[in-house]
Amino acid sequence: MSKETFKEFIRRKPELAQAVFNNKITFQKLYEVYDMYGENNDIFEKLITSRQEEKENNSVPFKEITNLFRNIDLDTVQKSVNGLQKAVNLISEMVPKNNNIINNSYEERPINKYYED
Repeated sequence: MSKETFKEFIRRKPELAQAVFNNKITFQKLYEVYDMYGENNDIFEKLITSRQEEKENNSVPFKEITNLFRNIDLDTVQKSVNGLQKAVNLISEMVPKNNNIINNSYEERPINKYYED
């Protein structure tokens, strides 16, 4: 099946294009099914509804997210942040503060001096 016949099929079935725009399915997936099964309406309907159900099952309700945040112990979070801050301070003390230390060890060679002249 050619891409042109697929495009014409999608033009005749705007609900399929709408399903793509609603992120229920991709044009690539539609084309693969169209290439395998042709214009069988039942397969496309089942495909769209199954993809929609799959996305609904994978979504996390807002209520569950708020419950997750309610169960967080803020004292534990604060202790963890303080520990990370101490680690960052320790590392920053170990790293040289001035890059001139590294740059001072470099000596530029004269232009006219060649390999071990």
